This record gives sequence, C-alpha cells and structure tokens, in this order.
Amino acid sequence: MAHTIISQGIPNRLFIAAAIAIVFVLAPFLQGRAQDLPAYQTLDSRRLCTPTLISQTPGQAGSRTGRILLDAGSQVRLIDITFGPDLQPYFVVDYPTGKGLQRATGFVPVETASNFCGFSQRADKGQRFVAPPNTCHLIAAIAPSLASLNNQARALEAFRPSMAAYLQADGHYALSLGLLNIRASSNILARATRLPQNSHCATGREFIASLVKTGSEFSQAETAGYASDPERLAAAAALLQAYAAAQDANSLKKACDLGLSAACSLYAQAIYDAPDPAGDLPATVTHYALLGCMGGDVLGCKLAINRSENTLENAQFRAIEGGTGDAADLVTPELAKPGCDAGDAVSCVLLARGTASGTTPTAVEASSNFAASYTACRAGIAFVCRDLLDSFDPVIRARGQAASATPDENYALAAFLEESCVPGPAQDNRVHCKPAYYKYRDFLQAIEPNPRDTPRLIKAKALLERGCAQGDPSACIAQTRLAAHWALDARNESAARALALCKEQADKDSACTSVGSALDPTLAAAAPAQIDSYQALSNSCRTDASASGPQACAAAVSAALASKDIERSQLEAMLNSACSDETINGCQALASLLFDKTQPQSPPPIIANRNVRALVALEKGCRFDNAPASTCLSLAQLHGGAGDIVAAMDVFERGCAAHIAQSRSRPEAVSLCYEAAKFALQHKTNYPAALQWADFACKAADPGLSPYACKLIGNIYALGLGTAVNTQQAAMAYQTGCFHPFVTTTDGEACIKYGNLLLEAQPPIVLAGDAYDRDPASLITEAARAYDMGCMDDLEQACELNRTLLADWSRGRYPHDRATCSVRDDAGTIRSEKTCRRFFFYQAAAERKISRRQLRLDVHVWPDGDKTVIYQDNGRWLLNEVITDGPRQKAGRTCWRNPISKRSFCAEPL
Repeated sequence: MAHTIISQGIPNRLFIAAAIAIVFVLAPFLQGRAQDLPAYQTLDSRRLCTPTLISQTPGQAGSRTGRILLDAGSQVRLIDITFGPDLQPYFVVDYPTGKGLQRATGFVPVETASNFCGFSQRADKGQRFVAPPNTCHLIAAIAPSLASLNNQARALEAFRPSMAAYLQADGHYALSLGLLNIRASSNILARATRLPQNSHCATGREFIASLVKTGSEFSQAETAGYASDPERLAAAAALLQAYAAAQDANSLKKACDLGLSAACSLYAQAIYDAPDPAGDLPATVTHYALLGCMGGDVLGCKLAINRSENTLENAQFRAIEGGTGDAADLVTPELAKPGCDAGDAVSCVLLARGTASGTTPTAVEASSNFAASYTACRAGIAFVCRDLLDSFDPVIRARGQAASATPDENYALAAFLEESCVPGPAQDNRVHCKPAYYKYRDFLQAIEPNPRDTPRLIKAKALLERGCAQGDPSACIAQTRLAAHWALDARNESAARALALCKEQADKDSACTSVGSALDPTLAAAAPAQIDSYQALSNSCRTDASASGPQACAAAVSAALASKDIERSQLEAMLNSACSDETINGCQALASLLFDKTQPQSPPPIIANRNVRALVALEKGCRFDNAPASTCLSLAQLHGGAGDIVAAMDVFERGCAAHIAQSRSRPEAVSLCYEAAKFALQHKTNYPAALQWADFACKAADPGLSPYACKLIGNIYALGLGTAVNTQQAAMAYQTGCFHPFVTTTDGEACIKYGNLLLEAQPPIVLAGDAYDRDPASLITEAARAYDMGCMDDLEQACELNRTLLADWSRGRYPHDRATCSVRDDAGTIRSEKTCRRFFFYQAAAERKISRRQLRLDVHVWPDGDKTVIYQDNGRWLLNEVITDGPRQKAGRTCWRNPISKRSFCAEPL
C-alpha cells in the first residue's frame, strides 16, 4: 500500500468472518437524543474495562498485601509506568479505594487500563454514527430537505473532502464538515471565519442513517424494501458473503449503505490502492473508513489515520487557515486510541507519534507513549522493537533530574533486548547486545547476591559472560566494575580480554575509545589502558583549544592519581606545559593539584613552594577574557581567602567587565560575575558594581546561578545597599528569582522573601496585572504561589509559611470574597447552605513537587472551618480531589457535582 504510513499485513477473511458473525447479534438501532458534548477525556484518565486487581507492588498479586479489586468501568488516573520482576509493564495509577473520597496509588497491568471501554459495542447500542471518543461532528447546517442540504454543501466546497451528511431521527438532515477534537472544538468555533453562523459541534447521537456521498452531492441510501432492521442487516451479511466469494467491492459498499459498519471499513480497505484519476480517492477512503470507525470497527479507525493523504484534519484546517498550531488539537491521536486499546500495532505507533510530538513529554505522555510502543513491538513491528529502549528514556527524564531506572526496569528492558540481539561484536544487519549489557550491568550494580534474585542474577551474568567470550569488549568492560558478582581474578581476565579485543579491532567499538577510564582502575590488568588513556588526555589537554581542553586536563589528573604507574612529577610537568603563553588549559588543574590537601603531608618549605607555584598558575590563566580555561574566578577567590580584598575586587572587576563586554547573547555561565556581586556585598564594598554584576547574572540563563543573582538584587533594594530602599524593585527581583523566565531552577529563599514582601510591605506591592485595578486579595494569592514554589524547591520553611498563610486566610485575617455555599442533591434539595469565605490559593500535593507544576485552587471555607476545594488539572475538573464534570451555571450559582456522593457543591457570590 503505497499511501500507508505504517505497513502491516491485514487478513481480510478474518475480518469478514467476524463481521458476519456480529451482524446476527445486532439489536435494532436505538434512536439517540441530542445532548451536550461530553467532557474531553484526558490522556491520564484510564478505564478498567473488566474487574481488575490492583497490586501494591508491580508484578505482585494483590492477595499478598490486601486484595483490592476494582469493578469493571472504574476510572483510574495514570501517573507513571514501570516494570515488575515478572518482566511485564505496569501502569502506576491513582485509584479510588471505595472508602469515601480516599484514593491511593497502585499498579495495574498495562493491557488492563484502556483509554475507552465498549468501543466495539457501539453499533449494538445504536451509536453507529456517534463521533469517535473525544471527537465531534462539525455541523454547518440542519436542513429540512435533501435539496436544501446539497445547496448548503455547495456553498462550502472547500470542506467537501471531509464532508458527510446524515439523516436525523426528526427527519431533518445534518451537514457535517468533518470531525473536530472536542478539546479544541470551542476554540476552533470561536476563531473560525469560514463557517456558517450557527455552526456547532455535535456527538451524532441523533443520526440514524448516513447519506451516500458522491463528488457533487449527497443522496439517500437505497435501504427501502426491508420489513425490519434485522432483515436489512441480514441482507448486508449476505452481501458480505458475496464479497468473500467474488471479491466484488461493490458488495461491500452496498452492505455499508445497508448499515453494516464493518463492511464500510472493508470497502475502504478494498479501494485503498484503487486507480484514482479524479484525485478524490483519499477522501473516499477516509469517508468510508470513518463510517466503520464510528460503528466501533477498529479497522476503520486504523485505515482513516494510516493514510498519508487522509482528510481527517480538513475541517480544522479549513475552518482556521493552517489550523490552531497545536498538535494536541488534532483528531488523529484520538482515533488511534481505540485501536491501541485493542492491541492494534499500527494504531499504537501512530498514537505514540501523535502524542507530545515536538514537545518534552510529561510523565503521563511519556508513559502512554512507551505503553503504546511496547504494545506495537509485541504485535510484531520490528522497527519499534529496535527503538524501544530509547522510548523508555523520556519516562525516566519525566521523573526528575536525579531519576534513574529501577533495577526491575533495567532487568526487564535488558531481558527484552536479549530476545533479539546477537552477542559478540557489532555486525551489519544484526541487533547489537551492547544496550542489553549496560542495562544488565546497571541491574547488577543495584542488586547484591541473594537467593530471591538468583535466577535473574544468573541470566544477567550469563549474557555479559557470553558477550565477552564471543568478542564484545563492552561486555568485558562491564564485568570489571561488578566486584559483588565476579571474583578478582575473573575481573582481571575480563579487563585483559577487553584490552586485547580493542587492540585487535580495525573498526574500533565506541567502548574502546575510553577503555582506560571505563575499566576498574584497581585492577592490575587495567594498568596499560590507564596509561594509554592518560596519554590521550594529556595530548588533548595540551592542544585542544575548545572547552574540552581544560576538561581533558582535569580528567588526566584523575587518571594519573588512580594509576600506580604515573608519577606525580610527570603529571605536574605535563600540566606545566599546558599552562604557558601558548595555552592555559592546564592552569586550573595544576593549581588545584598543588593546593590539594589530600596528598601526604609535606614539610612547610615544600608547601610554601607549591602555594607560590599555584598562584603563578592562576595568574597566568587569568587573561580577562571569556576563554573556557580562564582561572580569574579561582584567582579572585584565592586573594579573598587570604584577606586581600583589594586584589580580589580588582580581579573581579576586570574579569566581570570583560565577560559583560564580550557577551553577544544570553550567557549560560555567569559564575564570575555572580561571585563578584556576592563578594562585594559580603565585604560591603562597591555596591553599584555589585548591582550591575548581579543584574547581568540575573538576566542570564545559568540554571545554577541566575535565580540566586536575582535574589542578590532583591537584597540590595530591600536593605538599601548603596541605594534607597525600594520594596517594589526588591519584590520584582525576588519574583524573578522565584519564577525565572529563562531557567527552570528556583531560589527557594527568593520565593520566601517575595512572599513576605507581598504580605508585609507598606505601601503594598503593586503586581503587574493590578496596576490600574488593585485587588488586595491577589497579593495574598501571589504570596501563596511564591511560598508554594519555595516549598517545591524543598525548603521546609516555605512549606510551613504556606500552611500558616492558608490557616490565617481561612480564619479571615486577609481580604477575601464572600459567597453563599450550598450542598444540593440531584433533586435540587438543599442539604446545607451557609455563607463562606472564598479565595484562590496555591498548595501543591507532594507528588506534584517533582514536576514543579503549580495549580490554582479555588478555596471555599465554611463557617466550621471545613474547606471545599475546586481546581482544574489538564482540562479536568476536581472537587475535593474527586474528578467531576465542569461547572454548571444556574440562577447565578456555579455548581460542581460529586459523582460519588451524588451531591453538588454550589457557590453564589455575595
């Protein structure tokens, strides 16, 4: 199939047989009624379509730790994905425990948690033309007659490729311009300039028949002459059997027109690569594929999304020229979800490709993508299997900067790779085992020998030993650092074999390029490689003019100190040669070596001589430029540590001035200017220069220092250091330190200082959005946001300040709104009604601290101190941590319904 995005064989006869079997159990179609669009189901919302056991650890039966069985249809929230010791993937989910509003975290097998349930039963339930989940029909017109419908269709010619028309239960005709993503539908309708005035999005529940679409008009399908729906469907089944015998695609089209959804999909498949002289085949294939998809046939969904020229997004891109620009607004990923739920490999591949494309995936997106890729791989898509290990990397990154794979994850991924890889050196058209070696190595590093893990330890060690024996140096190298699992003699043998293999290879394995540093330096067999590594690093140290040069010098020092065969005098001589008029790469490393207090104690004259030589090296390396090997910062700190403030300030001033003058873009390393500002403030000297240096560092993009530089500016204005006290300027600087625009790091102390100023400053701080309409309550909300971010920076003082602020505001200490709060049952009966305080607050739950994503909470405080908290998370509304529908407006009240208690919380402003 030349137009297919993902190629995979499709057994036609199996689909036909299944479709015929389904026909005879179909009930008559139920007449749908018009209704509002359902809420968009976010990616983290998963359904358990069958009764499912939640385990407290992955891969462990729930009965061992308390049997927790969730009913079919239960909704859980996806958090992460992991592997159990049984090698199977598990979703980490947040689930309702059944005890009031209590929720907990547990593990479910990936295949048990679906995006949607009951998709294949849609036609049985009379939903044959309901838009696929999370999508809706873009309705341009409701017409009383076919003639009127076709007139309006001709006026919207640009939409014809994606256009469809349906007969409604009330006898009218609906003109659909195509599907939209429910998530984006309101935005698209609001921005569209090419749609009729009354255009809207509809589920299609009121549609009872599809009109036949030709190039120029729509017509009624020939369905007359059948006494009942079962008779009509029996005729469709007969046509399907006729196609199986004669391979006549017209039989499939007629069966589709008679209402058999599976026949629509098969017709789209039959004409998929037909001749296309008119150029409208892609639109025709998409049209019939969607008819099958809407009826619950996964094949139709797959055919619609797996064609490169499909017309799925035509409605959006015609309504708004070029579309919304947000990949999350597309229809394609939504149509991939039912197929992936059913285990269809192609749908899973396209779902993973369409989720978080072009952006850094969140933990939920990364977990969903990996689950989809894993399913596609297990279904036989070879190229997905090849890249599966890389697909797990975003999962790890989404957990935070310090996160790494668990031992179970490393073992499972290695075992998976071992299934298809060939031990030994890399070969063309063979899967190399190196990634599996490294994953097993990481597993073994984290696990001490123990009886419980003996089978896994044996399997992991066996592959490394087999790979080394068959000539792969990377497998040999991995063994040398695993002293808990191999004896010293065996590790020395592995090191010697690794060196021999690297020496023999004409086309060097990447592991051989740094074999000296990769081997365990304590092994006698590693000594020759360490010397070779030292020599290579020494050469780079002396000759490399890039930032790698000084790094090579520092690495050479480490290599020399780890080796028993490299004398210290030899090392110092090498560094001396790299700290000269020609190059300064070795100056910092030389000074650090000479100042090293971990070396054996020497007589005072020798120590004094080393200190003088170190000072000379730092002076030689400080050229007041932006050279990566510059030693100006170390030189200034040396003078400062010796009490020579004047000399230190001279180096700081000249060095930072050069850095500022030579910066052509936003720098990512500003340690010299930051330390200069901090030094000046510490020693109460040259405040104007300190402000200039801190401002330069604050406006940079140094993740380790820029937020802290902003705090220094705040301190200068807050304390009036060399300038008048200015709390407004101080607050702006602290705000930048807390919420930096160019880096993701935070100075938690800046957050505390910012929050304190917002609460205490007189006159009050003016926020940017309140310059002309000041709202006292917004200052308190902003203070909560600051403390919350400081708390996310692991500053317990900020957490405590935020808890205190919440308690004080709840008691009425700060300005707040007032509202009539009530609890009502579904019949509208008022169960409780009181006047409550209302304000907006920020207080992240513990699990959100890693992602550093803040949520604004709508807090209502009842007279007895109880709180009702409402917020939105990824488009989903939560009422006291219970997922609920969006707010409903009625008679001035805004209400949210708790689906567990069956009662609604309502608030009406006073």
